[in-house]
Amino acid sequence: MTNEPQLQVPLDGLFLSPTPPWGASVLVLRERTDVLLLRRDGQWSPPAVTRLPDEPAAACAARALEEIAGLTLALWPVAEADPAWAVFVATANDSPLVRPGNGYDRHEWVPIDAARDRCTDLVSTTLGLVA
Repeated sequence: MTNEPQLQVPLDGLFLSPTPPWGASVLVLRERTDVLLLRRDGQWSPPAVTRLPDEPAAACAARALEEIAGLTLALWPVAEADPAWAVFVATANDSPLVRPGNGYDRHEWVPIDAARDRCTDLVSTTLGLVA
């Protein structure tokens, strides 16, 4: 018997990392006042995915941005974020073409304060890191 962490399988069938951070979110800012939110199952959030085994946090964040929003942008880590979930910031010039994917059906650019009101408490706290 080993003491190694066991891989957990999520609903989408991909293995999850057995160690933190468990995933990554990307706060995409436009003109430093608006943040990109996407809707899935009636819930609004920034692009976020769970981390795959041995996947670097920055690669996880880049994957979230590409798979969920169809964007490729430079990313910067947010130092104050919870070590259990990586948070990155990206800046978008003007209004890039956002192509929601992975079950997300809508996107909006929302002022950060309004975005905090629209999201769950956990996501609202994450948005507060850049407000």
